[in-house]
Amino acid sequence: MSSFGASGGVVKRVSGMMKTQGPSMKCVSGRMDEKGFTLIETLLSFGLFCMISLSIPLMMKGFSTIEHDLVPPRYYEWNLFHESVRNELRKAKDVNVMSNQLSFVMDGETILYEKYNQSIRRRVNNKGHEIVLQSVGGFTFNVIDQGVHLDLEFEGGEKVEGNFFFFSAAEGGFSP
Repeated sequence: MSSFGASGGVVKRVSGMMKTQGPSMKCVSGRMDEKGFTLIETLLSFGLFCMISLSIPLMMKGFSTIEHDLVPPRYYEWNLFHESVRNELRKAKDVNVMSNQLSFVMDGETILYEKYNQSIRRRVNNKGHEIVLQSVGGFTFNVIDQGVHLDLEFEGGEKVEGNFFFFSAAEGGFSP
């Protein structure tokens, strides 16, 4: 006969399992008397929720500040551009100035600064694409005595200007 047919055997096994689980049920049943959260638990949970909710906008503001600080301001970008062009023009030969581009020969290579979209880019021997100044609205190069004058306007309307001098004009390397 199967174990299901003998009702006594199944009942004994089930009752035996209940007896072995008896002490652990007391621990569980001890907590069953609580009907829900107490007022203190509710207040602590609500306080924790409020602190987390109020700190999220502060964290977002902190992340945006960090992101803003990683992008260099125009002042630093302009100074870097001005310094690098100034140093290159000191060693330059055969300087050619047009209103929208500046080209010269340095160490046997032709360097060209020109407008590209809203940027000024630097090219060597008409190859490459190095962005040296961004967010440029417009600019003009003009010839001055032994140098070049640059008037530049950024996209936001901020205007800057710079003079770049070179010393190869006495050798006849200058062509306006």
